Amino acid sequence: MTTSTRRDPYEGFPGRIGRTFADSEPAWPAPRIPGPKAPNVDNIDQNLGRLTQTLDALGELDNTVIVFTSDNGGTGEGGAEGTRSYFSRFVHHPALPGDWTPDVDRDPELIGGPRSLVHYPRGWGMVSNTPFRLYKGHTYAGGVRVPFVLSWPKGTREGRLAPGLRTQYQYVTDIAPTLLRLAGLERPAARRGVTLQEPDGVSFAPVLADAEHASTHPEQYCEMTGNRSYYRDGHKLVTLHRPGTPYDDSEWALYDIRTDPTEIHDLAAERPALVKELAAAWEVAARGNGVFPLPDLSGALARRNPAEQRLARQLTLLPGTPELERYRSSRLVALRSFEITVAIDEAGEGVLVSHGDQGGGYSLYVEDGRLRLAYNEYGVLHETDAGSLAAGEHTVVLAATAEQGLRWSFTLTVDGKVRASPPSVHQLIGMAPFQGISVGIDRKSPVSWPLFERHRSFRFQGRLRSVTYRPGPPGPDSPEAVASALEKAAAAFE
Repeated sequence: MTTSTRRDPYEGFPGRIGRTFADSEPAWPAPRIPGPKAPNVDNIDQNLGRLTQTLDALGELDNTVIVFTSDNGGTGEGGAEGTRSYFSRFVHHPALPGDWTPDVDRDPELIGGPRSLVHYPRGWGMVSNTPFRLYKGHTYAGGVRVPFVLSWPKGTREGRLAPGLRTQYQYVTDIAPTLLRLAGLERPAARRGVTLQEPDGVSFAPVLADAEHASTHPEQYCEMTGNRSYYRDGHKLVTLHRPGTPYDDSEWALYDIRTDPTEIHDLAAERPALVKELAAAWEVAARGNGVFPLPDLSGALARRNPAEQRLARQLTLLPGTPELERYRSSRLVALRSFEITVAIDEAGEGVLVSHGDQGGGYSLYVEDGRLRLAYNEYGVLHETDAGSLAAGEHTVVLAATAEQGLRWSFTLTVDGKVRASPPSVHQLIGMAPFQGISVGIDRKSPVSWPLFERHRSFRFQGRLRSVTYRPGPPGPDSPEAVASALEKAAAAFE
C-alpha cells in the first residue's frame, strides 16, 4: 500500500496486492490536472472526488473506509484486430457457422458512442496488464492480479492502519471479512435459524496495521474456463489450458512469485514433488468448491444447474412491468425455439415488446399503422414490415424456430394469419441480448437506432393487455440437445 507522498514503482500497472493512501495527506478530492487523460479514468477521478467532497461536507469522510480495486486484468476478448461488435466476438461455441462474423461494418467515427459496442485489440489488453502475463480469463497474474487501494483517515490516526506498501499475498474474498473487522462487526453464524456457509476469505486487518505481519491467506485455488492455479506460501502452480485439448498434468507450470512475480521462470521440471503436492491440493479445493466438472473438449456440454430449468417456464408480463432482469430474460430465448404472444385491446403506435440493445436484440412495434419487426443481429439491423394493423383488438404472435447452425427462423402472425416470414438470422447467444425484456416501450439502449432517432423510447399509445413468452424446445446446437443425443447413443450402444 502506497502513501500519497511515496511513489509506488509499479504505479499504473495492475498488480500490487494492496495499496492505501496516507491519510495525513488526503489524496481526494483531487484537482483537475490539465493534459490528455482517458475519458473513463477522468470520469472515475471526477466522480470519486465528488463523492469524497460530499462525505467531507457531511462530516463522514474521516470515518469512511474507501476501497478502490478491479475485478480482473485487462482482456484479450477483442481478438488480434479488435471488434466493433463485442457480443458477436464474445461468442464461443463449437458449432459457430462459417458465415459468423466477429465484427460489423461501423463508421470509426461512431466508436465510443452509443451506436458502437467496440472492444480493443488484445495487444492493448497485454499493455494494460504489463508487466504481468496474459489476460482476463487466465490464471496467470495478468488475469487475476489487480490494483488495490484502501484509505481510512480515522484508522490511520488510531494505529489500525499503517500507511505504506504491502507485498503480502491476499485474495479478493478477504475484503468483506476485513471491512467487517475494521468496522468492529462480527459475522453472524446463522440467519433466521439457518447456519451460514463458512466464509471463503479471512481478514487482513493485521496486515494493514503492521507492514511486517505475515499474510493471513497462505493458500488459494483458482479456476477459469479450464485454466487453473494454486498458490501456497510464495509458490504458484498454474496452467494455460488450450480449449479443445485434454486436461493433462503436463500443463502445470511452477513459479516462485516472491522472486519471479511476472511468472517467467518455470520451476516444474526442477521441483516435481512440489508440483504433485500443489496439484493434489488444487483438486481437493476444487472439489470442495464445486469447480467440477471442468469444461469438456468441445464446450458444447457446458450445462447449467438443473434448478435453472424453472427460468424457462412460460411467463406473462403486463404493461407497466419494469424491465425483466437480463439473465432471466435470456433463459426464455437462448439456444431454443420460443413464441411471444402480444394481446392488444386497442391498436396504436409504439413498441409492443423489446428485448436487447445496440449489441443485439429484437423488438415488435407499430409505426404509421404498420406492424414491424426489428432484429439487431449483433449490430446489423434487419427490418420486416408485417402489414397494417387496423384499429381494435388483436393477437400478435412472433414465433422463432431454432435451426441447425445457430439460426432462428421467424414467423409473424396477426389474429392467426401469417403476415411475414423473414429470412433466417443468427441467434443471439452468449451475452446477447444484454438488456432484459421491456413491455410497451424500448428502454435504455434501443434495438433499432433509426426508430430511436424518430421516436426515442416510443411508448405504446394503444391499450396493451399482456405479453406472454412460451419457451420451446432447445435448439439442435444447445447443450441440452447435444447431451440428449449422446445419452441416446450410449443407450443404443449398451
